[in-house]
Amino acid sequence: MGLKFWVLRFIKVFAGILILLFTIHLIKGNEVLESFYFAVMWAFLSTSVFVGSRIYQSRKGIPCELCNDIPNKNEKST
Repeated sequence: MGLKFWVLRFIKVFAGILILLFTIHLIKGNEVLESFYFAVMWAFLSTSVFVGSRIYQSRKGIPCELCNDIPNKNEKST
């Protein structure tokens, strides 16, 4: 898995968390700018931890059933 894979994974996870946190913060009744800053900060932090841990685990060869980014060696490609 190259750099492109990890950058795309980071962008997808970041966007998903950003939208979720921004929406929740707006529903709670906070201002738009405050909600945006909150969502950007926490989306960046949580995405960094997630992608960083997946990079570490993939280098160690630890599979992730949820991510399915390391294919099972017993399965044949079709």
